[in-house]
Amino acid sequence: MTERLDQLLADKAMVLVQENFTDVAAEWWWERRMGGGIAVCQELHPEAVAREVASRTGRDVNEVEHVLEEELGLDDAEPVVLTFEIPGNTTVAEAADVLAKRSGTPEGLAASLYRRIEEALSKG
Repeated sequence: MTERLDQLLADKAMVLVQENFTDVAAEWWWERRMGGGIAVCQELHPEAVAREVASRTGRDVNEVEHVLEEELGLDDAEPVVLTFEIPGNTTVAEAADVLAKRSGTPEGLAASLYRRIEEALSKG
């Protein structure tokens, strides 16, 4: 029988996350959800994103901040929390794969947001 997330005790769930959600430079944490699922959360600091994207693209930080606000609909530069959840009925192998894919870059859960901002800058 294939083991599922909702069958894991806390220690095994912690090991699963720590061994498979790697390479993320941002502050992140995980939480157990009702039904035995797992939520991975990551802080996104818009000002830090703007500085990094500006550095990568050679653009002015203020320009990047403006695009960031427009693209993401942010009213201010306060940190936000990005979250993704894996349901409890997911197999351990599937969960490990999802965790590894979501953490393959230092940007972690924000990787697609970085690309979106960079693409918007290249169009503008």
